[in-house]
Amino acid sequence: MKMSRGEMQDLLAKFSMNNPGYREALLKDPKEVVAEQFQMKLPEGIQVKAVQETADTIYVVVPHVVEEGAELDDADLETLAGGFLDKEANCEDATLSTVVEINASLF
Repeated sequence: MKMSRGEMQDLLAKFSMNNPGYREALLKDPKEVVAEQFQMKLPEGIQVKAVQETADTIYVVVPHVVEEGAELDDADLETLAGGFLDKEANCEDATLSTVVEINASLF
């Protein structure tokens, strides 16, 4: 099963709500946590930012839009289409396997 960015983000949020050490690590070094969590190497140019919500603030992520007329190269198209951010996950009975859940216990 492939995971979208949204599904990956949902997992990170779930783990951070239930594990204070994981939450602290995610806030301190989100790129490292994402790389370890999903067992992938993120390219140098990719930034990962973690923002802690508050009770009186709502955050909206506005997706990047390529300027009209700008052409994307094959690598950019692959990234936008899922590319390196699609991650295969082992699933059983529609629940995530321990492949992902074990990684949460590292923090």
